[in-house]
Amino acid sequence: MDGDTAIKIENLSKSFEDILVIKDSNMNVTKGSVYGFLGANGSGKTTIFKIITGLLSPTGGMVEVLGMDVKKDSERILGGIGSLIEAPTFYEHLSVGLSEVGKKPVGKFSLGMRQRLGIARALVHKPQIKEQYHESLENYFFNIMSGVNTSC
Repeated sequence: MDGDTAIKIENLSKSFEDILVIKDSNMNVTKGSVYGFLGANGSGKTTIFKIITGLLSPTGGMVEVLGMDVKKDSERILGGIGSLIEAPTFYEHLSVGLSEVGKKPVGKFSLGMRQRLGIARALVHKPQIKEQYHESLENYFFNIMSGVNTSC
């Protein structure tokens, strides 16, 4: 992997029991770039994100993040990634000390506030790679790309 590559995927495959969900996927993401990853429900987007972050192991192929192999270096890789996959989870009874919300527990936050808090949590350690996946964001960007009016 060269010094300009953040994520490199070659011939990635993933099976759950006898079901092949990712077959021979390839991807190169350059450091500092914004990379859109769109696809139909069930196409493997979340599975690939979970492999990149080390939450799942690939069945075959190679995945490198910041020059490290996800099979061997998953703990070190997590230190360089800020990730929000799907809906963020929190200890619902805790407050977060934000002046805007006072001592309101996280369990009382709106969905939008929970998303913003999840993004803040993913970025607080200043990661080199920032990943976020949420279906509503995917739908928003899909609509922009297909010319659908998304204004409220």
